[in-house]
Amino acid sequence: MEDDAQMGQGEDLRKFILAALSASHRNVVNCALCHRVLPVFEQFPLVDGTLFLSPSRHDEIEYDVPCHLQGRLMHLYAVCVDCLEGVHKIICIKCKSRWDGSWHQLGTMYTYDILAASPPHFHFKT
Repeated sequence: MEDDAQMGQGEDLRKFILAALSASHRNVVNCALCHRVLPVFEQFPLVDGTLFLSPSRHDEIEYDVPCHLQGRLMHLYAVCVDCLEGVHKIICIKCKSRWDGSWHQLGTMYTYDILAASPPHFHFKT
């Protein structure tokens, strides 16, 4: 029974994401860090990376998908698997530390901003 409940929530999440993308006339998303184009699939995992919502529009991140969650305007972003796993070197401009996104679950969506303290401070280095 628990699996059915989780499956139902997963289906709602999938529909929410696909509806937001459809409303923005998008069938791809871009990585918020390296800008790589990520195709969106119909079933989980939806992207080759992870998705997250932010209540704030990050000016330094060029690509977002506006959407509404519980009546609030949110912005849907993605981070590709290469940035999450450290293939691309993401460095904090302020403290010079390397960002580690490897603990994030691939193919899902976080309902909070996984870069909340960092977007103005991070940049992509090859």
